[in-house]
Amino acid sequence: MTYVVGILEFIGGITLLLSRVLGLLFRGKVNAVLLLRQMVLLGVNSIPITMLVLAFGGAVFSYVLADEMAKRGAGSLVGGMLLLMLLRQIIPLFMGTVLAGDIGAAITGEIGTMRISEQIDALKALSTNPDWYLTLPRVVAGVVMTPVIAVFAGYAGWYSGYFVAHRTAGMSYAYFTTNIRSLVDWKDVTECFVKCVVLGASIVLTAVYFGMRAKGGAAGLARAVTQSVVVNVVLIYMFDLLLTMLINAVKG
Repeated sequence: MTYVVGILEFIGGITLLLSRVLGLLFRGKVNAVLLLRQMVLLGVNSIPITMLVLAFGGAVFSYVLADEMAKRGAGSLVGGMLLLMLLRQIIPLFMGTVLAGDIGAAITGEIGTMRISEQIDALKALSTNPDWYLTLPRVVAGVVMTPVIAVFAGYAGWYSGYFVAHRTAGMSYAYFTTNIRSLVDWKDVTECFVKCVVLGASIVLTAVYFGMRAKGGAAGLARAVTQSVVVNVVLIYMFDLLLTMLINAVKG
C-alpha cells in the first residue's frame, strides 16, 4: 500500500511541477543567463562520459554482429544494423542511464542541499520563484542539450563499432556501410530525437522533484539522490518501451 501511495504522490507531484514549468515557459519567463549556465553544466560537461559509454556500447554490439554475420556471409549488414540499433535503442537507453546517474544525481543533490539548508525558503522570502530560478532553466537545458549529447554519443558508438568490425572481421568502411540506406531512414532518426527529448525532460523533472522533497540532513539527502537515480532509470526504460510502441503504431 505504501508503494501505491508513493507512486500516486510522485505522479501528482511531477504533473504539478510540469504544469508550473510549462506555465512559466509559455509566458516567456526563461532567463538566458541561467539557461546558458545550465546548458553548459548539464549538457556540455556530460558529453565526454556519454561518448565513452556509447563507444564501449557500440563496440560490444558491433563485435557480436560482425562475428556472427561474417560467419553467415552477411557481413555487409553489420553497419546498417548497428546504426539502426544505435538510433532506436542504444543511444536513448545508454545515454539516458548515464545522464540519470550524472546530471540527475547532481540536480537532486544540489536542490536537496538547498532545501535542507533552507535556501529555497530564502528565495521565496526574496520574492524569487524557485520554479523560475531552479527548475525552468534545468528542464529547458535538459530538453535542448539531450539531442546534442546524443549526436556526439552516436558518432562515438558508430566509429567505435566500425573500428571493432574492421579489426575483428577485416571490414572496409565502404563494405561496413553498404546496406545503411536499405535498413535506416529518417524515421529512425526522428524516433531517436523524440526519445531523447522526452527522456531529457523526464530525467530533469524527476531529479528536481526528489530534490525539492529532500529532508532529514545528510541521510535524507542521500536517500533522495538514490530515489532520484533509481526512479529515473525505471522511467527511462518505461518511456522507451511506450514510445517505441507508439512510434511503431504511427509508422503503421
